[in-house]
Amino acid sequence: MIIVLHGQDELRLRRRLEALRAEGGGEAGATGADVALLDGRDVNPEEVLGPALTAPFLSPRRTVVVEGLLGRFEARGGGRGGGPRGPRVDAFNPLIEAVAAGIPETTTLVFVEGELNAGRNPLLRRLDETGNVEVEHFPELKRGELVQFVREEAEQQGVRFQRGRSARALPAEEEWRRPGEDDPAQLLAALHPNTLELARELEKLALYTMGRQATVDDIDVLCGGERETTVWQLVDGVLDGETAQALQALRFLLSRGESVNSLLSQLGAAYRPLSTVLDLLEDGKGPEDIGKAIRRPWPRLRDAAIRRAQRLGREGVQRAYEILVEADRGMKSGEVRDDLALEVAVTRLIALAPRAGRRAS
Repeated sequence: MIIVLHGQDELRLRRRLEALRAEGGGEAGATGADVALLDGRDVNPEEVLGPALTAPFLSPRRTVVVEGLLGRFEARGGGRGGGPRGPRVDAFNPLIEAVAAGIPETTTLVFVEGELNAGRNPLLRRLDETGNVEVEHFPELKRGELVQFVREEAEQQGVRFQRGRSARALPAEEEWRRPGEDDPAQLLAALHPNTLELARELEKLALYTMGRQATVDDIDVLCGGERETTVWQLVDGVLDGETAQALQALRFLLSRGESVNSLLSQLGAAYRPLSTVLDLLEDGKGPEDIGKAIRRPWPRLRDAAIRRAQRLGREGVQRAYEILVEADRGMKSGEVRDDLALEVAVTRLIALAPRAGRRAS
């Protein structure tokens, strides 16, 4: 039996792999002499075929897991096949021929990868053409699917959720950090878009709550941490013209799977109060009235909004809106890749702050 497991749903992929190992050796799975774990990043055909063609010793089946081999043949840098530095697929003809001829019925050979371009990966295509390979794809879960996954996984781990708004005590100057969701499952899915991470967070949550219902505050305190802080680092960096801070936060968030549309929306929301601040300043209103109007009565946040509005001025705020609209239009039309459109927009928004600051000075 020859199986390819690939995709971004890492938890389901790993569970499928463990199930295959268990099938090979009863409850405990194939162990010791009857399991071979190979690093496919530098393996050669003979190193795969050696254990794959060997009869099992203590278990009903031999399990051979090769991780990273197919990824060597993914296109890189716009090239074809394995890219300019990838291996030639012909070098693996001995493996392809052995798969075509059929490996022993007592062997389970498993190739494990992240997301593959199944139609363009030359080694996978050659293996699939033999007719002796099963390909199982575990695609990344979308937002609604992630929330459902959280609910199902939580039930399996004995975690129960209690809906309701955040109610924990926060200092006045930290009130802005309070999560807006009232569904713990939705908040957890937003914080951790990776299924393997979600399963680990739910394990922590089960120990933390010890049988009581988990609230959005439990999720925020235990599972929020780095991501929440980084979102605000992005917003503050953009509004204050801090290039290194903003770009570092943006790249971290994108690497964690944060939605491009969500980040664009949060940037748009950050500029909306600034127009109100400018109107109230023209009307001669003081800081306290402005803080109430923009729902930021806390001095630190209120005064920061006033400073930013004064630095940008109406021209700067209007230009910021134009940049955000252009980025949104480019993503929706497919003219530019979403993550690239967002990074260009962030760079242009950052440039507004120091220019506006020089005009004000």
